Amino acid sequence: MNHLAIIDHLKTDIGAICITASIRGVLKVDLTGKAYNPKAVIREESSSQALQNATMALEQILEYLNGKRLFFNLPIDWSFVTPFQRQVLEITQFIPFGESLTYGQIAVRLGKPNASRAVGGALGRNPMPIIIPCHRVVGANGNLTGFSAAEGILTKQWLLELEGHKIVAQKLV
Repeated sequence: MNHLAIIDHLKTDIGAICITASIRGVLKVDLTGKAYNPKAVIREESSSQALQNATMALEQILEYLNGKRLFFNLPIDWSFVTPFQRQVLEITQFIPFGESLTYGQIAVRLGKPNASRAVGGALGRNPMPIIIPCHRVVGANGNLTGFSAAEGILTKQWLLELEGHKIVAQKLV
């Protein structure tokens, strides 16, 4: 029996989402965009625990996108991230709904105040956007910077606006 579950879901305001989970927790959230056209389906039979983790992640993401969830309560499988990336992601995971941090602020919280570029690199490889809300991390001047979703900065802007932020010319105001 496989120990992964992969679930595709098409209908969200930001396009299709694909979630991969293991028996330990969520491994990956792909924001694949509006061009992707699967049916909402479990693509791979798996252990019941992996399937439960993937299903729970999808349910919580959909609640968030519909304005009914402010934080996630999910098991995370950290087995495919480096120790440094995990530190960055754990700090990012707890940025509250409606708030933001800069890359530099995260670097300071890590105890590495000169590591803002490394923080950006770690967040650029975030395997679980939305659950680990890297969209809440912006440049020191408030500029929205890269985002790994299919629609990039536009998706980041949509998520920040969902949380009540005002964005003008791709900058937090």
